[in-house]
Amino acid sequence: MIADALAIRGIRVQHILNEKRGQVHAVTAFAHVEGDEITYPGAADGAVPRGGGKSPGKADGQRRQARLAF
Repeated sequence: MIADALAIRGIRVQHILNEKRGQVHAVTAFAHVEGDEITYPGAADGAVPRGGGKSPGKADGQRRQARLAF
C-alpha cells in the first residue's frame, strides 16, 4: 500500500528481489485511484478471504474496503 501511494505521486519505487535484481513497482491492479487517494475494494460477495475463513466481524454478504490517503 505504501508503494502504491508513492507510485501514484510519481515517485519511482523499486522492490529489491535479491542483491543483483530489483523490480519497478506497478500500482496494484485492483486499486482505485482518485487524485492522491487510493481505495482497495473488498472481496466480492461469496469470495473466500485469503486464509480460507470468513472475515471476522463482518456479516455474510458485506464487503470490506481499505482506504489509504497520505
